[in-house]
Amino acid sequence: MEDLVSIIIPTYKRSDKIERAIKSVINQTYKNIEIIIIDDNANFLEEREKTRKIVRKYKNIKFIENEKNLGGALTRNVGIENATADYVAFLDDDDEFINTKIEKQMELMKQKEKENANVGMIYCYKNIFDTEGKLWFVGKVNKEGNCLFEHMKECIETTSTWLCKKEALIKSGMFENVKAHQDNILLLKILANGFEVYRVPESLVNFYLHGGEGITKKNKNYIEYTKKLIEYKEKYYYLLTKKQIEEIKYCNSSMLLELYLSNKMKKEYFKELLNVLLKNKPRKHTMRLILNLFKL
Repeated sequence: MEDLVSIIIPTYKRSDKIERAIKSVINQTYKNIEIIIIDDNANFLEEREKTRKIVRKYKNIKFIENEKNLGGALTRNVGIENATADYVAFLDDDDEFINTKIEKQMELMKQKEKENANVGMIYCYKNIFDTEGKLWFVGKVNKEGNCLFEHMKECIETTSTWLCKKEALIKSGMFENVKAHQDNILLLKILANGFEVYRVPESLVNFYLHGGEGITKKNKNYIEYTKKLIEYKEKYYYLLTKKQIEEIKYCNSSMLLELYLSNKMKKEYFKELLNVLLKNKPRKHTMRLILNLFKL
C-alpha cells in the first residue's frame, strides 16, 4: 500500500483561488493523501466563511481555523503538527500541483531511501506564470545532496515544490516566525542538520505571481527581513570552509546592494559597496556594482 502523504494548504484572504489548489490535490495520481487546510482568516471572518463553504464541498479534508492570525510560517507549523503522515508536502493557496507531482516525488523519495541517503526533501521544477496568467518561464534548480553552501548562495526552492520527511521538519525546528524568507531559513536548517535534498527534473507545480498583498522586494521592510536571513546564515558558517564563507558574504552584500538600489538608498548603498571593495578581490560583478552608483 502507498505511504500516506499529508498535504498542507495554509490560506489567508484567497477564497477566490483556494478551490483551484484543492482540486489540484484531489486530482493527484497518487491517491493516499491527507489534505489539511489551515485558515488564518481570524481577523477576516467574512473571508473565513467563504473559505469554509468551499471546503464543505469536498470530503475528507481536515479543516483547521486559527483562533488568531498567525501568519504563514506558524500556520504551516500548525499543519505539520496536525499531519498524521510521515511525508509532508506544502501548497500555497494560490498555486497548484500538476497531477503527477506527489507520485513522482514519492517514487524518488523511496529510491533514495533504498540507497540509504539521508534524504529530507524532494523538490521539483515549477512553471511561473505572470500576473496576466501567461507562462513567464520555467524555474529550474539542479542542486542535490547536502548542498548547504549552494543554498546559502541562493535559495534552492520554495515550499510549493517540496515533499519532505516529517522527521526532517521536526528535527530542524520547523518554520521560523519571520515575515519573509521562511522557506529559505527552514531549508537552511534542514541542510545544516545533515539531511540531503534531491529533485525531480520536471515542472510539477504552477506558481502564480499576482498583485495582491504579498511582501514585495521593493518594500524597505524587506531589507530588514533580508538582514535577519543573513543572521541565520551566520549561525552555520562553522560548517563551511573559509573560502565558502567569503563567497557567501559577497553574495549577502550583493543581495543587500540590490535592495538598496531599488529603494534609492544611496548612503546605505555606498557603505555596503565600500565594505565589498575592502574585503574582496575585484571581479567582473564588482564593476557592475560600482556602475550602479550612477543610477542613484
